[in-house]
Parts: sequence; structure tokens; C-alpha cells
Amino acid sequence: DKMEALDQKEIIPHFHFPVLPLTNTEHLLVKQLAVGYHYPVLSDIEFNIMGGQKVVITGFNGIGKSTLLKTLIGKIPSMQGSFIFSDQVRIGYFEQDLAWEDAEQTPIQIVANANPDIVIKEIRKHLAKCGISSKLATQPIGTLSGGEQAKLRLCKLINRGSNLLVLDEPTNHLDVEAKEELKRALLAYKGSILMVCHEPEFYEGLATKVWDCSRWTTRL
Repeated sequence: DKMEALDQKEIIPHFHFPVLPLTNTEHLLVKQLAVGYHYPVLSDIEFNIMGGQKVVITGFNGIGKSTLLKTLIGKIPSMQGSFIFSDQVRIGYFEQDLAWEDAEQTPIQIVANANPDIVIKEIRKHLAKCGISSKLATQPIGTLSGGEQAKLRLCKLINRGSNLLVLDEPTNHLDVEAKEELKRALLAYKGSILMVCHEPEFYEGLATKVWDCSRWTTRL
């Protein structure tokens, strides 16, 4: 009964994102980029990110923020223009969509598939650090709450070194304590960050630049 009570108690997460070596040279250059699916939703996008910068992109829902990130990481093709990452860049990507290839897989299986060199005992430790209890770790991912699934996506990031985190609204499903811990971890991260976020109270004091992507909205 005592173990069950401990398992049901909310675990306060602890996030740590290992950083790979980087320099303060240009990490990403975007020139006259247009993004969208059947037609551009954002166009004439131009910016660059230097090593160590922490950039936040804002804008109303549906404007195309996620589409921009998915284009930059290669999930969807660009419609026009170009972008180039430095050869030294290693990306860690957090996707906001709570969609999984197999909703019956457990958190342990998902992390194991992403990190085949890590033994199950260590995977359980990593999951617990991120706020996933031993009970939740063996449940189908489809039965977990939005916040628990977000913590699992963050757990996948902490097992892989990166020097550029691309984060698509990572705070969406997190509770207050998890958000505070995530902000602390991102402040401690020495790499570059490109993050979509709609919560000023989260990115204030964290972002070195904030861009409103309505300036790139396609005028039809």
C-alpha cells in the first residue's frame, strides 16, 4: 500500500539537456523561406541564429509557427527560399502534437527504441527523473495524460546530446512545477534554442530574442 501511494504521488520532474560542443558562429541561416502545405502560410522569412542564442517565436494559433519548425527540421518540404544549418549543429526536437506511431507502446518501450544502448534499469531512472512513475512507465502511452506524454517527449531529449533545441510549445500540457523546472533546465542549457511559445511569463528572462511571426504572414 505504501509503494502504491508513492507511485500515485505526483513526481516533481528534473530535466537536464546534455549539450554537445558548439561555437558562437552562425548555427542557422534562413533566406526568403516560404512554408505551408498546399499554399504558403508564412513567406519571406529571413533570420539567423548564432551559437548560444535562445530565440522564441510567438504568434496567434494557426498562423504557421509549427509549420515553420517542421519545415526547418525536414518533416515537410519548404515551398520557396532556403535554410542551412551549420555542420556542427545537432538538433533535439520537441514536437507538440500528442500523436504516437503506436499508442499501445509503453514509455519504457518508446525510450528504449529511441536509445537502444541504454539498459531498462537506466531508462526507468530517466523516466522517473522526468516525472513518469514506475506504474506509468509500463502503461500504454495512449492512457497517459497530456502532461505525462509531454514529460515523456522531454525524457527522449535528455538522453541525446544536442547543441540546438527546437521546441514546439513545450509548456502546453505541463503543470506549474514542471514548467518552472523546464525553464530552469533551459536557462542552464548552454546550446542554442529555437522555441515556439505563447506564454510570456515562461520565456521572459530566458529568451535573448523574441520574434512575432505575424510579420511573415502571407498576404493573399
